[in-house]
Amino acid sequence: MKTFYLVFNNRLLLLTSFLIFSTFLAYSQTDSLKMTQTDTTLKQKDKKSKEKGTGWHDEFIIYVGGSLSNLSVSADKYKSHWAPGYMLGGAYKRGKFFYWQIGMRYNNSVYNLSDLTKADSTNVTDSVFSIRDIGIPITGGINFLSVTNRIFALRLFVSAIPSFAFGVGENDLGISKDQINTFNLYGQAGLGFNVFFLVLETGLNYGFMDVLKDNQSKPIQLFVHLGFRF
Repeated sequence: MKTFYLVFNNRLLLLTSFLIFSTFLAYSQTDSLKMTQTDTTLKQKDKKSKEKGTGWHDEFIIYVGGSLSNLSVSADKYKSHWAPGYMLGGAYKRGKFFYWQIGMRYNNSVYNLSDLTKADSTNVTDSVFSIRDIGIPITGGINFLSVTNRIFALRLFVSAIPSFAFGVGENDLGISKDQINTFNLYGQAGLGFNVFFLVLETGLNYGFMDVLKDNQSKPIQLFVHLGFRF
């Protein structure tokens, strides 16, 4: 009988020890899992906070604008005068302090030329004609006030604008679409201001190719854009 009690007590002790150990192990695993989940949550919140503070800013911009255009022409054939035109377009902007932007622009450039080759050169009349083109501005810039971008921003930018002409307005000089270069590459530099959702930009476009095929006629254009961003 004594031997039976000893065996029973030993087995009871082993069972009790096993239950205590199992309970401790389960508690440790649960606590470890909670700590891991908490740590993961904190890391995710910290990551989102950092991304919010230092991540990119995305914006879409639509705008309309006015322009003054002129041609750098040879003085022995034409005399060029500044003439007003207009443009409209849209763009996608991404970045913060440094940013890039790509868009599409419809440009109605108007030129005012005097033909100096006419016989009666003392009574030369001016003729206005327009060129309609689609351009793809590819822009890089610096936003000096990126930390206050949603309220106010001051930007300096430069662009390359491949442009494709598709129409010429009626004129007294006899200039038609066949007499112009349908492709031109513009360089652009400008200054931009953002105030809340309003966008104001001003700058200069310069064409590296002649507008007229057989004449020196590189385009110069001053512009002002007013638009909205969202």
